[in-house]
Amino acid sequence: MKNKKPKYYLIFLILALITFAAYLVIEIMHYDSFLNFLPKLLGMILIFVFLLCFIIFSTKSKDKKIGTIIIGSLIITVYSIFNILLTLNILNLPSDEIVPNFYNKTISDLITWKEKNNIEIIETYEYSDNIIKDHIISQDVNYPTLTKDIEKMTITISLGPDMEKEVIVPNFIGLKYDDVLKYIEENHLSNVTINYQKDDEKIDIVISQNGSGTMKRNDPISITFGISSEEKEEIEIIDFTNMPLINATSWLNKYNFKVELTYEYSDTIKKDYIINQSSKNEVKNPKEDTITLIVSQGKKTIAPDILAMSVDEINTWITDNDLKITYQEKYSNDIKLGDVIESNIKKDDVVTSGDKIIVTISKGSLKMIKLTNINDFTNWAEQYKIPYDINYEYSDTIKKDQIIKCTHNEGQIIKDDDTVIVTVSKGKSISIPNFVGMSKSNITSKCNSLNLNCSFKSGGYTDKTARDIAINQSKKAGTIVSEGTSLVITLSAGIQEKVNVPSFKNKTKGEIESSCKSIGITCKFTYQSGYSDIKKDTCISQSTTGKVNKGSTVTVTLSNGPATTYTIVIDANQLSSGNPTATKATLEAKLKKACPGVTFKFTYQKANSGIGYLAQNSQVKVGSNKLTQGKTYNVIINSN
Repeated sequence: MKNKKPKYYLIFLILALITFAAYLVIEIMHYDSFLNFLPKLLGMILIFVFLLCFIIFSTKSKDKKIGTIIIGSLIITVYSIFNILLTLNILNLPSDEIVPNFYNKTISDLITWKEKNNIEIIETYEYSDNIIKDHIISQDVNYPTLTKDIEKMTITISLGPDMEKEVIVPNFIGLKYDDVLKYIEENHLSNVTINYQKDDEKIDIVISQNGSGTMKRNDPISITFGISSEEKEEIEIIDFTNMPLINATSWLNKYNFKVELTYEYSDTIKKDYIINQSSKNEVKNPKEDTITLIVSQGKKTIAPDILAMSVDEINTWITDNDLKITYQEKYSNDIKLGDVIESNIKKDDVVTSGDKIIVTISKGSLKMIKLTNINDFTNWAEQYKIPYDINYEYSDTIKKDQIIKCTHNEGQIIKDDDTVIVTVSKGKSISIPNFVGMSKSNITSKCNSLNLNCSFKSGGYTDKTARDIAINQSKKAGTIVSEGTSLVITLSAGIQEKVNVPSFKNKTKGEIESSCKSIGITCKFTYQSGYSDIKKDTCISQSTTGKVNKGSTVTVTLSNGPATTYTIVIDANQLSSGNPTATKATLEAKLKKACPGVTFKFTYQKANSGIGYLAQNSQVKVGSNKLTQGKTYNVIINSN
């Protein structure tokens, strides 16, 4: 029999396999971003496949080269151990640093790296339901970028959940207590009131709800759960430690316990979570016992001297103490660029989690910037509350509204008591021409050449000036103005045509209307105040004759014709005995209807008898009366 070759080489193969497998597992446990780790993972898998093939080949081959197998196994073993030491930071090699992945890390981690590598960090902020407030959401420079190749990096920092965000709140009716509270917490609903109502068939089930559908997270929602109608005298109080306040109070309200709240600072318990309670895992009577909950106010922090801190130090302090920060910028001649000017908190003030800190950072001395347009200057000056005066001058070289000169040169510091005086161009000086007598087209051409804004309006017909010839202008000739000045030119509507108005005396209204129409004038008719022997609707006078403008109006006075005399009989039975007012009303109506054009004057006269009847001296009497148009008759009625 042939002597078998020793298989001690298998020990080296197994060692190589174990160490490489360990390296693979450790790398997977330490990766921070799958996308960044993927290329390395694929390479490691290929090496592992090669190792398996090497082992299979080494064990199955009839012509084994033991030395080669041992050397190959040792190389893989050493390679694996070396990389394990690097991954675990037991061994460090000098190399160019690569930009880390700051995803979900704190600003403090970023600031430490920034200061070490002198990188400018630009911070942007976004709301996030998934990333904790003040932790990093993303960065615009990623692996495998070398740190030495960048000068600045933009990062996006989480503001936490957006309480103004609209979410769809479902109808909870029929859902269980634990499921509803879980939904409230997961969706960051911050203004929920929980009530209870006795209902033995729906214990711990939502029976009514006020507020659902599309709502903001901080909109009020009221939810009512069913509870047992049986009033228990003994209930074991559960442990509320580290539970949200709403959960604890809702549980106690469910069993009708009286609740008292006290607040304490805590470095370990989040704000509005329970630190401790007066009773825990004890049996209590809801009718007799009051449960006191000690609620966290968050971490108590004594404010440092913000005015003596750098922005990076402030950011680190804000992050470490779960505070909010708002930065403002302001120019200052006393505080150098980047230093703190003021803050809404002072040294040794007490602040708690969630408090908002407002810090004003110096933009350095306010310096005059390069501005050429007056509008840009005034906007800039008003933005920074810089006192200024404006003077205006004509200029043949500087366009209108452009700055000619300024009391402060570009880059010059503007002190607190300085007033910046700018001189602004009014454009070229222009002497207004005399446009009267010029045609519209010539005026337009002239205005364009002088850079004037000319508009036109009609001035009506004239006796001598042809149509579209200027007869007036809004600014006098010779007036000095600047470019772009507006003026209004009045144009003639043309020479008015004349017509001859004949005498219409003794002509009828119809004849006059026909004549006026034929010569192109308008007739306005009126009637005489009295009566005459001239036939009715015949002209007795007119406002004008001879030459007038075509389209003019001529007033023609027509005759009312001869006066008519009416015979009217007044019956004594139509008069109201003892009632003068009724008599007046009766006669007034009768006379007005029967005698148009006749004027009646009614008066009362005191009498001892015949009250309500016509007085003896009345011009209108009982019996037959002749009454003529255009005349006035006194109607006198006896009165007491």
